[in-house]
Amino acid sequence: MEMNEALIYLQEALGLSAKTKTWPGSARLPLHLRAIEVRAVDANGFSFLLASLPTGVGLPEAKRVYSQLALRAETPVVVSFPDADARQRKALVAQGIPFVCPGRQAFLPFMGTACTERGGARSRNHASKMSPNAQAAAIWGAAQEPYRPYDLCRALGISASRASEAITELVDRGLARRERRERRVVVFPVAVDLLLSEHMAELSSPVSKVFFARKTPQIDYLVDAGETALAARSMLAASGMEQKAVLRSAWRQLSDLEVVDGELPDNETAMIQVWRYAPMFAGSSRIDDISLALSLAAIDDERIQLEVDRMFGKEYPWQEAL
Repeated sequence: MEMNEALIYLQEALGLSAKTKTWPGSARLPLHLRAIEVRAVDANGFSFLLASLPTGVGLPEAKRVYSQLALRAETPVVVSFPDADARQRKALVAQGIPFVCPGRQAFLPFMGTACTERGGARSRNHASKMSPNAQAAAIWGAAQEPYRPYDLCRALGISASRASEAITELVDRGLARRERRERRVVVFPVAVDLLLSEHMAELSSPVSKVFFARKTPQIDYLVDAGETALAARSMLAASGMEQKAVLRSAWRQLSDLEVVDGELPDNETAMIQVWRYAPMFAGSSRIDDISLALSLAAIDDERIQLEVDRMFGKEYPWQEAL
């Protein structure tokens, strides 16, 4: 029943055309997870697992189920959490955990989608979201002079074909102009203010999932992310648990360090954000301000919003990126 309610809600609230099928990995799950109904979902070009939590499950169990499935899945994991109250939903959003609470809220950051219902009124973002490489190119390019495709390859650590695809997408969106000069292609990007003022709805959080890991030198080496990174460049007090970021293609190398949230003290645990594009551009030692702000946009905390506004010197509509 809960699975059907979640699918109906996604269709009605977000307009998703979802098809489900059996997930082959279910048979290989530990015994304590086999009571959870897990289905593979294809919706509007996105694939993910939907795990239906039974009635009465609390937040710690929901996060444990998510973490265990995320380790074993090749696609994003979404938990259907029908009993989640406002506090629990806020905690899931803050930790980047995708979820559906039928009739109340859906948070699918890997699709660039968030939906809430208040008093029966539905709101959703219809904007076409940029691909990860195009978003990274737009953000990096906004701080550059005109550049060559080769420069983008080096900055993002991507191939020439991927860079060409990203530039073409930006040109199609009106976010760049491409010219040929002396047998060379030169790209003219838009400025930061235009990108954030008029194209915010095309951006999305770079974070695809979150997990918790035991702190080790290997974890300490990762770049600071989330509230930890914001605290380092603002007046915000740092949280007790450090937040780090890792590229999606590398996160499985850390899976042996994963722990359940609350298993260890905060000062021995790190929250790891898994990013869709490289958290740092070449030549930088930290996450760029725009990507950092996008990763924090879903957190409903006035202190964070204030520090983000101060970082840019003006207010931008970050909520449009949800």
